[in-house]
Amino acid sequence: MSDQNLTQLLSQLHKTLQDHPQLDDDSRAMLDQIASDVAALNKDDNEHQALTDKLEQQAVEFEQAHPTLSEVLRQIVDTLGRIGV
Repeated sequence: MSDQNLTQLLSQLHKTLQDHPQLDDDSRAMLDQIASDVAALNKDDNEHQALTDKLEQQAVEFEQAHPTLSEVLRQIVDTLGRIGV
């Protein structure tokens, strides 16, 4: 996987967010922050682990109510792992 794949997944996350207007404000803000964090990644390993943990936590929380969002988040985590983040 490459940075291009990650960019595609982030675009998919943004589209999925637009398709789910029923999300509460806190969930939407968290997902927007995650997307911003992923887009602005640097080489700080502690920052990477914190971001991965946040993504996993959100994926679990969305599993029942928003399975599409959960899947996109899991794909982002997988992609980050594959590119060494």
